[in-house]
Amino acid sequence: HTDPSPKHSSTFSHIGWNIHLSPYDFLYMSGKCKENATCQHYTQLVWATSSHVGCATQLCLREGDFQEMFVCAYYPGGNWEVNGWMVIPYRSGLYCSLCTSSMSGCLRLWDHVGGLCEIPRNPCRMSCGQHGQLNTSSCKCNCDQGFTGRFCQVQCSVQCVHGRFKEEECSCLCDVGYGGAECAGECSFLYAFSYTSEMCTV
Repeated sequence: HTDPSPKHSSTFSHIGWNIHLSPYDFLYMSGKCKENATCQHYTQLVWATSSHVGCATQLCLREGDFQEMFVCAYYPGGNWEVNGWMVIPYRSGLYCSLCTSSMSGCLRLWDHVGGLCEIPRNPCRMSCGQHGQLNTSSCKCNCDQGFTGRFCQVQCSVQCVHGRFKEEECSCLCDVGYGGAECAGECSFLYAFSYTSEMCTV
């Protein structure tokens, strides 16, 4: 009879928990690891510029016994060294004090003392509602037909027959000689430069 196929002894959550415990080996005041301890898993995990991680586990037969190997690859890699000294993955100071103007502020969770700089998905910090699309380069709304206003919040169905549409006000600026809400009516007096809808009756 044959032995059943070997099974992995660890789960990703179990290994993740071990990495989670490693901060207790990291001496925050000095930025170093406790003697005879390993902190590189933790420092890589919290490295600010690393944004992708991939992990794998493999059972290997070694000297007649199965051993499990677990590897994680991070991108971009962290744990940088300068002149043989590892760069500390944080800076001392007040939380969020280094947030730049390109960030929307400080994200704080109720159960944390500090905070993290928050990179906004919407740098304009505004919305065009259901009737427009936000141009994040100009931070202006491109409104759907029939809507206007800074946030496309005004429904507007005005047709300017003989005039120019004033988008901000949802009204018409009539050409000389025309009046009415849609500049459709002719005016009998032609001595002014331009007419608004209130200046003559139709």
